[in-house]
Amino acid sequence: MACPKKPKHYVHMRRVHLEAAEDHVERLAHERDPIGAVKEFIWNSLDADANNVSIEIHRSELTGTDRIIISDDGSGISPESCASTFDRIGGSWKPTTKRSILEQRPLHGRNGQGRLRGYALGSQIRWTTVATDATGKRLKTVVSASSDARNDFIISDPEPTIDPTGTVFEAWGRQDTRLDSLLTENAVNKIITELGPYLIRYPKISVVYDGKRVEPESAIQKDTKRSFSFTFDDIQHSAEVRIIEWKMKVSRELHLCDENGVSMDIIDMGIKAPGFEFTAYVLWSGVPDHIGTFVLADDTTTPVGALVGAARVELREHFRERIRERRAELVEQWKADDVYPYKSAPENDAELLERETFDTVAATISRHIPRTKRQQKITLALLRETVRHQPEHTHKVLDEIFRLSSDDKKELSRLLDRTSLASLIKAANNVADRLDFLRMLEHLVFDPEASSRVKERTELHKILENETWIFGEHYGLLVSDRSLDAVLDRHLKKLGRRVRTPSPVRREDGSVGIVDLMLSRSQRENGRLQHLIVELKAPKVIVGDKELSQIKSYALAVAEDPQFTDVTVNWEFWLITSKMNGLVRAEARQQGRPSGCVLDYADGPTRVKVWVKTWSELIEDCRDRLHYFKDHFNHDPSIEQAFAYLDFSNPGLLSDAVKKAIPGKVIRDGEVSDTNPTNDGNIDHALDKKDPGDTRMLPG
Repeated sequence: MACPKKPKHYVHMRRVHLEAAEDHVERLAHERDPIGAVKEFIWNSLDADANNVSIEIHRSELTGTDRIIISDDGSGISPESCASTFDRIGGSWKPTTKRSILEQRPLHGRNGQGRLRGYALGSQIRWTTVATDATGKRLKTVVSASSDARNDFIISDPEPTIDPTGTVFEAWGRQDTRLDSLLTENAVNKIITELGPYLIRYPKISVVYDGKRVEPESAIQKDTKRSFSFTFDDIQHSAEVRIIEWKMKVSRELHLCDENGVSMDIIDMGIKAPGFEFTAYVLWSGVPDHIGTFVLADDTTTPVGALVGAARVELREHFRERIRERRAELVEQWKADDVYPYKSAPENDAELLERETFDTVAATISRHIPRTKRQQKITLALLRETVRHQPEHTHKVLDEIFRLSSDDKKELSRLLDRTSLASLIKAANNVADRLDFLRMLEHLVFDPEASSRVKERTELHKILENETWIFGEHYGLLVSDRSLDAVLDRHLKKLGRRVRTPSPVRREDGSVGIVDLMLSRSQRENGRLQHLIVELKAPKVIVGDKELSQIKSYALAVAEDPQFTDVTVNWEFWLITSKMNGLVRAEARQQGRPSGCVLDYADGPTRVKVWVKTWSELIEDCRDRLHYFKDHFNHDPSIEQAFAYLDFSNPGLLSDAVKKAIPGKVIRDGEVSDTNPTNDGNIDHALDKKDPGDTRMLPG
């Protein structure tokens, strides 16, 4: 291979020596990264106000890549700058300014090391540069160097020329297969991802790589910007992350950029987003001040670490949103192609959760689904049946059918292995059932017609036996509608004692009290047991002195029983009513005492509290606990839906008299039905047409 001819006119040369250890220069050259070297030279051209940059790759028949020529029409390197540019590492003029001299574009390089990257492209390197001096004359200077003596740069004397300003860099003489990476599609893609935002911002700039113009706009699928803030040393900083999703396959990179979007360094992405080809650019004005600390990007005690941590949180949220968008787009396309396996809208929250899970799983594996409509229809129908009937085996079935990629397996495992789909569906049903129940309870106790007909012990009491969660999630039902003797027997059993005193516990008047519900829990943190005794009053009952004295007598009978004087336990008695007279209301609203508390009594380790609570307070407290789920499930049940739940969970419990008070329902031969059976305006609750295959019946 012939060596390039020396320029004819440059006979006066001088040698400048780079003051650095040669092995250090070799490390800075990053000789294993020729693509990185090309990118660095392009940035140098742009920093020199070039509007046209060309990268030519010459090939030989035997050795592949033979020569790389990078030329630009920038301002060039002035003769007086050549020596200072090549005789030391660092020393660049760029740290003194943030913008290029002529075009006032933001600068990329600021550490004066970019010229050393030339050794990654050839063992012989040469710059031919034309610049204008202070008098307006153009002068040409040639700088050359060899890997045989990396620290020595030969600089010619400047010579007048009529050539336009600009710089031509040439590299040759290196026989390395790594140079062939410059000929791959990946090389072009890396240049597009790094320069993309800059070239979009400055459209008049032309970068031509191996004969083709670099055009990032045509490769972009979606371009999103998200502002965020992060805190370091108690100071809040504003930043931005730009996410460009590409139509081409790219290496995932997280670019740390200045506020103008100029990439200063590249670090690991640090997040998973299967199925997306993207590059993220984190923009912060402080990035240039921390060059050299990017290796600490995962250390949250550094400014860059705090920046990157906050950016990754923003990126995860972005791709959660994008997954939802992509899922919706896919579903709409499947519906348009008539291959989507669901034909009607979901009728309840369980069906909705199943549908959403199906959509998520199907979207995750969409790349593996066959392309023909017939095969798509069969595949999606199979997936639906798997999700519906064997959710815990979904990812195993899919792996067997599609041989999923590692990323897809991880995503499906994350989705399905946190908890079983069956448990998710059951949990969703549980919340929906509770909302339905509250709607029905509200109707029974507040609707004038229904509340006047509902019976205290045979209806309201029995309903609440199966819904004790309304009194608190931490209680479990112990007894129901039993005398105080039985209550105390259960208490002794809880304590592990064998027998109770032979004589039964009586109130002061000698009578045996009957309690409606007793619930219990253990508080392990302080060694105390806690029992709740609930006395229910039908909505039509107005609580007065008699009812209040009754529940207080229950409480005192427990507190004064000699068997329990040495037991560490809290007893709470609730009297629940719709209405109370003025005296009871006044006692329940005393100053200096929690609202509703009518007795707070302590005797040794035993403490007794008595409360008067209204049905409205109880229901509102439950609604507050379920408010988040109600909003996110978008479930606001009608009274018909609420009745359907109650009729399923407590079949035959309500009397015909109460059923007649339910809007839109009539009694026909002892069965409840719609007043207008042909009316399709409302969707019946799923429980009206329960079948063994319904997902609501899946075990947790």
